[in-house]
Amino acid sequence: MAMTMYDLIDAFPAHLNDALRIGAQATLGRPDEHYRNVVITGLGGSGIGGRIAAQLVAGEAICPIEVYNNYYLPGYVGKGSLVIACSYSGNTEETLAALHQALEKGARVACITSGGTMLE
Repeated sequence: MAMTMYDLIDAFPAHLNDALRIGAQATLGRPDEHYRNVVITGLGGSGIGGRIAAQLVAGEAICPIEVYNNYYLPGYVGKGSLVIACSYSGNTEETLAALHQALEKGARVACITSGGTMLE
């Protein structure tokens, strides 16, 4: 049975608690290099997730973090950049275009997806 919007809103606190628990269990090491900038790219809910993440770390970030949700990355993206591409489907056209640009410019890339072209 499909969830209604009311059901989704009602379940949101539990989903948020699950996400926080999962995040707390993640074992992430520190990067071997420092980045000049971080760019998060994604549309819709994926883009909103990027905005939330950027705001959560803004006070502790040692480099600029920006969120872009279109086909193009800023001109300054290059070898010293980290680009995080977010697409639930893995097939969002704008996010894939930005991902390809990041790779062409020599940026370090991380993808957050559930499948699709991005996973391949």
